[in-house]
Amino acid sequence: MSISRREFVKNTSLATSAFVIGFYAPIKARAKQVEKDNILEPNAFIKIDKDNTITFLIGQAEMGQGVYSTMSMCIADELDAAWEDIKFLPAPVKPIYNRPGMGIMLTGGSGSITNHQESIRKVGAAVRLMLKKAASKKWKVRVFDVTTKDSYVINKRTKEKLSYGSLVEDIKLMKVPNDVTLKKESEYNLIGKPMKRHPKEVDEKITGEAKFGIDVRVDDMKYAALVQPRVFGAKIKSYDDSKARKMDGVLKIKQIPNEKIAVIAKHWWQAKKASEQIKVVWDEGEFAKMSSEDISNEYEKILNKDDNPIMRQDGNVEKAFEKAYKVVEAKYEFPYLAHAMMEPLNCTVHHNKNRAFISLGSQFQTNVRNLCSEILGVDKDKVEYYNNYLGSSFGRRGPSNFDYVKDAIYVAKDEKWPVQTLWLREDDIKMGNYRPLTKAKVKLSIDKEGIITGFKGTIVNQSLAKGTIFEPFMFKDGIDATQREGFENYPYKIVNNDLRAFCPEYPVPVLWLRSVGHTVSAPVVDCIIDQAAVAANMDPIDFRIKNLKDERFVNLLKYVAKQSDWYNRKKDSGYGVAIAESFGSIVAYVIKVKVENNDYKVENVWSAVDCGYAFNPLNVENQILSSVNFAIGYTKYAQITIKNGKAEQNNFYDYEVNRIGDTPNINVGIINSGAKLGGIGEPGVPPVFPAIANALYDATKKRYTTYPIKLG
Repeated sequence: MSISRREFVKNTSLATSAFVIGFYAPIKARAKQVEKDNILEPNAFIKIDKDNTITFLIGQAEMGQGVYSTMSMCIADELDAAWEDIKFLPAPVKPIYNRPGMGIMLTGGSGSITNHQESIRKVGAAVRLMLKKAASKKWKVRVFDVTTKDSYVINKRTKEKLSYGSLVEDIKLMKVPNDVTLKKESEYNLIGKPMKRHPKEVDEKITGEAKFGIDVRVDDMKYAALVQPRVFGAKIKSYDDSKARKMDGVLKIKQIPNEKIAVIAKHWWQAKKASEQIKVVWDEGEFAKMSSEDISNEYEKILNKDDNPIMRQDGNVEKAFEKAYKVVEAKYEFPYLAHAMMEPLNCTVHHNKNRAFISLGSQFQTNVRNLCSEILGVDKDKVEYYNNYLGSSFGRRGPSNFDYVKDAIYVAKDEKWPVQTLWLREDDIKMGNYRPLTKAKVKLSIDKEGIITGFKGTIVNQSLAKGTIFEPFMFKDGIDATQREGFENYPYKIVNNDLRAFCPEYPVPVLWLRSVGHTVSAPVVDCIIDQAAVAANMDPIDFRIKNLKDERFVNLLKYVAKQSDWYNRKKDSGYGVAIAESFGSIVAYVIKVKVENNDYKVENVWSAVDCGYAFNPLNVENQILSSVNFAIGYTKYAQITIKNGKAEQNNFYDYEVNRIGDTPNINVGIINSGAKLGGIGEPGVPPVFPAIANALYDATKKRYTTYPIKLG
């Protein structure tokens, strides 16, 4: 990189609104700054050097979802900058990069583009206007008589060109306008076009120059491996590290909070091998007697209670069931799921008296910085934070308990070296955090015309928010906000409802998995809908269309019906349909499965997505492809099972995910409805689960309600 991150951490007089072009230092402060650096830095997002280098500072984490490229498209389009010339770096922890309404820097909930695109585009538009004014003044022409293209201002009459960098001196003290007009859709050069990943990101990842958290290297850095409990909730009674202390490269062994023992060594392998020689006596506690079956049985008792907390209650459900033409009901069970990212969990920390350095790939930069400050007793502004590429996440690098981050900070606390603490993949798969084990029961009533008249249901799983910093706004009246997702606000027009939920407590740590509560609500809702369609003797798509309340859903179903030739589908395979809304976007699927010898394969997927407007259609397509393959693995294979208080799975050999041979043919259709902008990183996941289950019913005439779905 030609520009270091430190160059960006200088402007401290920033306003707090990300929607107003007002976050720049006062003129005097900026004048002093530009005299020193010879750069234009009108706000916290963009930097223009005299050599025409344009660098974009991005507050969102790149974990494979394409946010770096799409955000760069937004600013490059409004700025009329050459796409290939845009550079980008992760932003430091500053309020200006906070997610609107959250007060923290956060990447999650598929909200990067929806929450930040407008402010980023205004940045580009404001700087472009400043450049045009500066050039028109030089040429002594009206602003109307100049235009911009590929990082140049062009005189319409004479065709003279001035690079953006050459105008830095002219605009460095210019007031940044806050009333700019954004481009119309017809004026876009990049936005709305199918753009591949930015060349910078691609080149870095192909050449190995891309820096992930595990790639961090600093002077005199050491490595730490952890001895972790395997029974959830277990505590250390005593340990013998006498053999480990004598091993080559071992520098220090210490117990840290969270019932773990850290081995710090010169090299990672030395730390790991030494950790294996520490003999620990554990107090395993009562949970050592528990299994997945025990938890499931306890959930079953809760499901059958009549006084579970009410999520939604309107109309008269019991009357609807009494008068119903048909009533269908089902119970569903979903296992604990690990995230199983490719890059193991890691964090590098250096505690240097009253200063600290921390570097990792995180979805919660502000919280990580604050946690480092709190544990080390260092002022927040003395904590230097650097966010790297994330080797995927699916929610795991945004943990509500900050487990692996706390470990790394405690390991490095008061040590003279920077220390990189690594979790083994086995540590992560065996010790959480997991998508919670869930059970649900639902019941639907329909009349003779095929109209759904009543919906009753209960969901039971551990709360993702209770006991965390998210509890105040995510846990209310005994119900977790993620239990409501897609369940309370289903898309069908049903006037009689009784929906409930309960959150039991266990020492197994739980966390959001990609698409969060929708991984449960989508199969629960859209599988019972499919069951009702069969009971009504109606085509599954026609039944849905008849009972949906939003034309956007109807349009998507009609689209996938046409793409898959649904009404002329062959009977030698199973076809299933499903639709779900999450994070502001709607996705519909028709999925074809082939069943042979008590096994099945997803052969074809037809999809349609409405995210309001596709800023980058190619990235939307990529996220749907990713979601389908991700969810196939979690439908067919993946599960964490508990035995004697421990997770039985260890690594990819027994925690199975989707493989190349499982990849189906996928057709992606995009509908730009013009509705409010939605996300795309997660919405493609939820409807895969029910679409596969519904296709298996079509093929076998059996309803599969326990995940992962196994035949025979």
